[in-house]
Amino acid sequence: MKRFLHRATLAVAVAAIAATVPSSLAPMPAGSQPLLLSQNVNFKPPDVTAPGSRQGGTHRGSKLCPAGLSITPLVPPSNIGLTLTESPTIFVYVPQTSAEIEFTLLSDNEEKVVYEKTFKLDKSGIVGVSIPATADNNKSLEVGKRYVWSFSMVCDPEDRSADLVVKGFVQRIEAQATLKSDLANPDPMTRLNVYAKNGIWYETLATLAQMRRQTPGDARLTAKWTQLLQSQGLESVAAQPLVGPL
Repeated sequence: MKRFLHRATLAVAVAAIAATVPSSLAPMPAGSQPLLLSQNVNFKPPDVTAPGSRQGGTHRGSKLCPAGLSITPLVPPSNIGLTLTESPTIFVYVPQTSAEIEFTLLSDNEEKVVYEKTFKLDKSGIVGVSIPATADNNKSLEVGKRYVWSFSMVCDPEDRSADLVVKGFVQRIEAQATLKSDLANPDPMTRLNVYAKNGIWYETLATLAQMRRQTPGDARLTAKWTQLLQSQGLESVAAQPLVGPL
């Protein structure tokens, strides 16, 4: 009888120990990797498409544009990005060149010029061109409309057919109540994640670029920028410096 009781007591003790083992050896929850997760800007592309494909323009070679020179627009693979503002910033990578760069914003049918700007860069890098809030006394971008933008490298001022050109699209949408509420948060990191989660490309890129300019030595922001561009197939220019807005 004593031997039976001893065995029963031992079995209960072993069972109690075994019940505690799985919880102590259970995998760590996802929240145990905050550093890795915080480095990602999870941009979710919207279900919109545009004609053509995004490509870096290349040139056969001239005095102002040596062979192999290319410019790369910062736009998702769909070749279109959404914006909530009438005056978004469009980004492009420009290599070292003495050629002028001409930015043009056109109506969807490319019959009306909404805005134009010509500029030069003294070094290679990624530059953002901000469209003014008004152009010709009208809003630059109207809600629900799609616009075509282009960057042209003027390789031969006497022959504009020799321009190196890249094109993309921008479409302005109206923010719904929930999105407006989320964007009311003054924290730029929170706003960045809201833009990305809702597929608002131009504000996602512009917000992160502004944060990097304010704290250029922040490795976390550099990692976010690199990850964002790589996620959209722009790894070839992800390491290029920001050379300032226009």
